Amino acid sequence: MKHLIQQIILLIIYLVFIEFAQASAPNRRCYSFDTHHNLLFKKDGIYLQETVKDGHNKISYVSQSKVRLKGIENKGVRVISDYGNKILVLSNSKYYFIPKSLSKAKNYEITPLFNENEVSKIASNNFFLVSGNWYYVSYTSEGNLDKHKIPKFKENMEIIAAYHNGNLAKFYHWYFSKDIEDRFLLKSVDKVLLKDDNAVYIYDISKNKLKKIPHLTLSQTHFVESNYISYLYDDDTFYLIDRKNFTYTDITKKFNQQGKYNGFTKAEIYPSYYSNDSMDTKDGLIWLSIGDHFTPVKATYLNAYKDLYVYHNKVYANNRDLFDFIHHETAPSDPSYDGDKSIDISNVQNPSELHQISYSEFFDNQQLYVEESRRLEETEDPSAYRQLLIDTKGHIRIRDKQIFIDEQQLNTDKFHDTPIFLGSILDGKMQCSSFSNLGGNYFYFFTDGKKVYAYINPEENQKPIVLDNISPQNLKVNDFDTLKELQNICITTVKKSKSNIYGYF
Repeated sequence: MKHLIQQIILLIIYLVFIEFAQASAPNRRCYSFDTHHNLLFKKDGIYLQETVKDGHNKISYVSQSKVRLKGIENKGVRVISDYGNKILVLSNSKYYFIPKSLSKAKNYEITPLFNENEVSKIASNNFFLVSGNWYYVSYTSEGNLDKHKIPKFKENMEIIAAYHNGNLAKFYHWYFSKDIEDRFLLKSVDKVLLKDDNAVYIYDISKNKLKKIPHLTLSQTHFVESNYISYLYDDDTFYLIDRKNFTYTDITKKFNQQGKYNGFTKAEIYPSYYSNDSMDTKDGLIWLSIGDHFTPVKATYLNAYKDLYVYHNKVYANNRDLFDFIHHETAPSDPSYDGDKSIDISNVQNPSELHQISYSEFFDNQQLYVEESRRLEETEDPSAYRQLLIDTKGHIRIRDKQIFIDEQQLNTDKFHDTPIFLGSILDGKMQCSSFSNLGGNYFYFFTDGKKVYAYINPEENQKPIVLDNISPQNLKVNDFDTLKELQNICITTVKKSKSNIYGYF
């Protein structure tokens, strides 16, 4: 008995290890999806509809559901704006918020915000100018309306940026319940960067306080958003905006100490996802974002993409690597230097278009390259190359009688005329998998006007299944209910097949 228990424990450990190894393998990722909300106006009322599609191809349906809204009538309803986590509508001369959450829309009554004749301006779906005063309006975690009158704010208000914790909500979605995600999404904005006729401010919503950012000339003020930090500056003042806490740091003196005196407004900032940011001052210098400041170097950009640097005929993909090399030239005895990290691009066919698409992959709009031992090598990795083609050419292409999905040509010998794409649906098995199959079965449906054809996971099976028992007449294109019906018919057809060559059901 003891030996049996030990075997079971070892088996469990082995299975956990295999699952971890698969999830961590190269070219694998977790299933993702895009969620969209819209309003349906029906005779019996207004419905909030949630549509979920595959985040990989942006086409394949995963699910679609709707709930009827309570507290608002379908009488001349007009959508004013669709922004963030709610939809603003006007009905019977009253403004209403409709939360983009099926659970909240189902459980809470939709209540009016303001009368139409009270509101003279609306900004970004949350800010309302009512009788000369600005209000910030949002939902509480309990689904109630929360109105804040913003103190001492001028009429000519403009929103520059907002701090969203939407990424945090997405993280919680994977590990906890949908309700927890809704609670975070209902109040996903904590601080907002604003300006009026006098100054630029940070508005702290929870504290209902405005904090003026000093020394900025409004007519010269620029704002550039990057991945982890943002930049706010005029000609003689430069701030770093921390996106985590929405605090600002004045680094003007650090610029001046390095000889930057001729103003910031002529410079161009280039945010980078895979490296740190950089700034071109148009005077032969590139300023590299290093830590909490910029450092100038006498380098150039490889091309118009501005994400690769050239220094003395060496090419660098990371500005920290370039900075370390230049520092090593001036202080060769520094023990912290761990070698030149320039990359060899001699194999690149089209360097004038070379740019970075991941931490180790590069593309010159002709060929995909992978960095191996500091050298770019051509690769024919089908998954990565196919993803590039999706991004640059689209997921589905139809030419004459030919169908291409992810640049994979399908067999269309049975088609009598030019294919018409009816839509795609995914059976929704959400798990980590490879690029070629994100953990579920993809169904793509086409018609030639006479018959309906289905491709199941077309990257692996290029021949269609003919759905003889359904007419293409009056079928709705890109309609979830239609595609769900076609999917069920397709599954039944495959199950009845003696060979069941697809073997997925």
